[in-house]
Amino acid sequence: MELEELEPSKLIGPQQDVETVESWADRNGLTYGTARAWAMKGVLPTVKLGKRRMVNSALLRTWLLELSARSLGIRSGSRA
Repeated sequence: MELEELEPSKLIGPQQDVETVESWADRNGLTYGTARAWAMKGVLPTVKLGKRRMVNSALLRTWLLELSARSLGIRSGSRA
C-alpha cells in the first residue's frame, strides 16, 4: 500500500507524542500498574512534565521502527 492510499478514517486513532501512563496503558490494553512498572524500570521511555510522568510515545515508535528495521536486515542478510 502506498502512503497516498492511506485513509485517516481507517487508522486506529490519532497518535500523540506524549501521553499519561494511564491513557497509554488503557490504549494498549494493559493495566495501569503494569505500565507504571515498565515506566519506572525504563522499559517505556518517559518524560516528566511538571508533576506528571508521561510516556514518550514518539520515542517509543522510533525505537520500535529501528528495532524492526534491524531485525529485517538481519533476516534478509542471513538468506544470502
